[in-house]
Amino acid sequence: MSEEPATQLSRQDQLDEAIDEYTKAIELDSTDAAAYYGRGLAWAEKDEFGKAVEDYTKAAELAPEDATVYYKRGVAWQMLGELDNAVDDYGQAIELEPSNARAYNNRGIVRQRQDKVDDAIEDYSKAIELDPADAVAYNNRGFAWQEMGEFDNALEDYSKAIELNPEDVVAYTNRGFIWRVKGDQLKDKAIEDLSKAIEIDPSYAAAYRNRGYAWQEKGADYNAMVDFKKAEELDPRLRDE
Repeated sequence: MSEEPATQLSRQDQLDEAIDEYTKAIELDSTDAAAYYGRGLAWAEKDEFGKAVEDYTKAAELAPEDATVYYKRGVAWQMLGELDNAVDDYGQAIELEPSNARAYNNRGIVRQRQDKVDDAIEDYSKAIELDPADAVAYNNRGFAWQEMGEFDNALEDYSKAIELNPEDVVAYTNRGFIWRVKGDQLKDKAIEDLSKAIEIDPSYAAAYRNRGYAWQEKGADYNAMVDFKKAEELDPRLRDE
């Protein structure tokens, strides 16, 4: 789906203007699929995912062979928590464009949220096959392996994600967790990874919290207390867990 000039407005945080421009285009030509699609993108950037779904749906009616429309509507359904609809749309996007690695990756995320972890791993693996340089897909598959208790496979995928993106804070944090649970002799490796995550992003509360647990498990209670306190400062919701 091609993008009209108004899309540039939305990318400059002029979303309301962009929506007005697309609305005018639709008033002039109610069969303009690109205008509905563009307005849907703008609604999505405003976190108005219900309105985005409405516009993507109209675009899909007018351009039913456009995989991108189904992919974007899948994202909107996912943000709305409508997981079955998201799976259906990602599936339609894949049917129309079998090389769409992002659709496989996103469908994997949704399937994992539906506790269909085997299916999620299958989707992540296909995404990796289509785009072997996608660090996010490796990280996501690692997390799925982690959920299944397959820690060696998770470790391998997190390490690959870090190799592909050495600034991947989430992958360092996740690998740090795996080092923690694999045994006392690996706590130092956990602390090393979690410290690297904090170095990259000092505002990432999960890294402080996990490092706090690693310190605690090593008997370094003061260090643990400092990290737990920092994690709660960054994310007050952690106080209730």
